[in-house]
Amino acid sequence: MSKQIIYNPEIRVRVMEGINQVARAVAVTYGSAGPAVMIQHRTDGIAPVFTRDGVTVANAMTLQDRIADLGARMLRDVAGAMSRQVGDGTTTAIVLAQALAQGCLKSVAAGFHPMQLQKGLDLALTLVEKNLLDKAVTGVSSDWVEKIAAVASKNEVKAGKLLAQALEELGLQRTLTFQLGNGLEDELDIVDGIQYEQGYLSPYFITDKIRAEAVLEHPYILLYDREISDLMELVPILEQVKEQGRSLLVIADDVVGSGLTGLLLNHVRGIFNVVAVKPPGFGDRRINRLNDLALLTGGQAIIDAPGLSCKLEQVTLEQLGQARKAVITANGTTIIGAEGDQAAVAQLSETLRREAELILARKPGEGSATGNQHDFGELQERLALLSGKTGTFSVGGNTDFEIKERMVRIENAYLSAKAALEEGVLPGGGLALFRCIEVLEKTIAENAQQQQGLYIMQQALAAPLLKITQNAGLNSEAVIACLNAQHDDHYTLDTQYHCYGNFLEIGVIDPVKVMRLALRNAVSVIGTLIASETVVMDVPDLSIMADYSPEWAAATREDPRA
Repeated sequence: MSKQIIYNPEIRVRVMEGINQVARAVAVTYGSAGPAVMIQHRTDGIAPVFTRDGVTVANAMTLQDRIADLGARMLRDVAGAMSRQVGDGTTTAIVLAQALAQGCLKSVAAGFHPMQLQKGLDLALTLVEKNLLDKAVTGVSSDWVEKIAAVASKNEVKAGKLLAQALEELGLQRTLTFQLGNGLEDELDIVDGIQYEQGYLSPYFITDKIRAEAVLEHPYILLYDREISDLMELVPILEQVKEQGRSLLVIADDVVGSGLTGLLLNHVRGIFNVVAVKPPGFGDRRINRLNDLALLTGGQAIIDAPGLSCKLEQVTLEQLGQARKAVITANGTTIIGAEGDQAAVAQLSETLRREAELILARKPGEGSATGNQHDFGELQERLALLSGKTGTFSVGGNTDFEIKERMVRIENAYLSAKAALEEGVLPGGGLALFRCIEVLEKTIAENAQQQQGLYIMQQALAAPLLKITQNAGLNSEAVIACLNAQHDDHYTLDTQYHCYGNFLEIGVIDPVKVMRLALRNAVSVIGTLIASETVVMDVPDLSIMADYSPEWAAATREDPRA
């Protein structure tokens, strides 16, 4: 595809137009009083989506002006980063990014150097992050977690209680998955489960495109310690699984070549559901993990090693593990309701715990310090896998559209509550960021250009509070005057009920981690914008065969001309 190269400082102005369009659409949802946004479905005849989720609104916007769309894409990236990192704060990040972009572009047009402005912003970011962490209220109680989850989910009080319960039972390291419920009420189900950090080997395994997940119901589980490169090795067991009408999770050292292509074709064509992932661990540790997974799921790890006669072509259904459900994302695999021998799992766990205690009891100089640390870490990782729990949150509602809209908000609220437990909380409603302005006012940078970067950050830190009060129909100046008169960092405003008080008592709470990452992501993307004066773009191919993939067409039987 040919390229179009545009050299023009005015590029920044057109990019800013895209930033403003997305920010205006997203910012109306900001705060507890913010309204929803209606998004037309791309397929005729399907009802529109109503959402108050910033990343959902941002992702729905593609602008006709391709240069302006670069600005829109920047904000989509900011929102996407926040959604992945903490599941909340997407609107905060977009509001901050817009304010920073406006201040930086005006300064560049006035003659300030982009690199010096960036240094000023970086200095301001460091100072604000330190101030937030220093003032954070930690040791968050279960009641606070409920309030945080309720606020993040746009006042879903009952859901907040269930999310707090899930965090209390699962902790921060275990996994909670979300699904569409079948009733009016939300349901929380905590079960024994397995979770580890290895995702699907191809995005074409995805079954839920909205959540980018591959979900298998009642799967058989094949555990193999070698690479699978030939589909013919899998054909016997695939036929057996298909006869049972079940799905298959392939956990192997790797799946490549015709092995991967064959699985994808079977999956995409709907012959049966299958997903391929790698096992946890590396090197020698991987064999132990496979055997642990076999014990947990009631199967047998197929180890292709000298002296072991069992080959992949000879595997039977009796050697496969089983589970109630498997959820695979790009970065992780969760197996729910594994059907292994719990007594055997408990016995192995106790053995591993005793081994770990023996390592800790070793005297200094007894064995290699590095070796002891390695062995202890290996045992801890295996124990975490064996003793894992997972939870399923079924989101209820009156209609599918309501359930889908609520599920996005509730999942984000869960991640936000986790962030609060990790780094603490501060007053919400944009106040904690607004209070950081005072720190920057007292700071003197190396030169006037960097000082301008500090000033731009001060203006941006006020933007969230101003927008939230505007959405609530309040006078921003009056609100700020009332807050400043108290000389109390914990005194804030509840824009939903138009009342003031201690942020913990009235439940206007934001996780420090969410605010910190919102600002960090906003600064990162704006630094890229102000340093750019040239755009290299693809010249669109108007041919009906553009973006045609023979491989994908073969798998889906799609004709781009249809």
